[in-house]
Amino acid sequence: MSRLDDLKRLPLFQDVPQEALQEASQVTTERHFRAGQVILEQDAEGEALHLITRGVVRVSRVSLGSRERVMGDVYAPAVVGETAVLGGGERSATVRALSDVTTLMLYRTHFQQILRRHPDVLWNLSAMLVQRVTFLNDELIAFGLNTEAALSHVFTNLYQQRVRAGVPNPEVLPLSTQDIMARISSSRETVSRVMRRLQQSDLVRSNGQQVILLNVDGLLGITLEESEQGE
Repeated sequence: MSRLDDLKRLPLFQDVPQEALQEASQVTTERHFRAGQVILEQDAEGEALHLITRGVVRVSRVSLGSRERVMGDVYAPAVVGETAVLGGGERSATVRALSDVTTLMLYRTHFQQILRRHPDVLWNLSAMLVQRVTFLNDELIAFGLNTEAALSHVFTNLYQQRVRAGVPNPEVLPLSTQDIMARISSSRETVSRVMRRLQQSDLVRSNGQQVILLNVDGLLGITLEESEQGE
């Protein structure tokens, strides 16, 4: 697959003029990362964003108390690192490769030029940021309800990402008990108790290293029901 084809698959460059694709193709640099390598590091200067064309990464953030929280996994095609590039500040999170990852690195100066010359790219960027805010609002609601709603939100969102990315067996989530604890900032006891409840309801199955979704609609219903009860 050519670089132009990779760019066309990215949300940032969908349905934009050929000239925008050509310009982006000329100013991006292809980078390769092995599983476990850090792509972006929290608190580092944000001079460039990464357009993920292959693979999956994990986004995490260390709080003031030195406690790491996993913010989520991101599957290609996607963009990471744009917040610091747009704001001109430091990285707000660390991005680490979960698999072998290929990205197209785009520096701030080139990105600014593309946005000025091609309003369609700016429109796509705005749409992406709106989707991210909507997702964060939904997550805040789910996490504010209870652990069951929080887990259901995490599982269904990851499933939907895997479906969009065309991952085989998207219902098989690569989440260990430790991963889940880091994702929702809960103790092992709490996670184990809620997972048993979900398994008893035939919604999921887990072996401690992965979670298999048995009833996605049922999981989606948990968040909706809890939200309605809270109103």
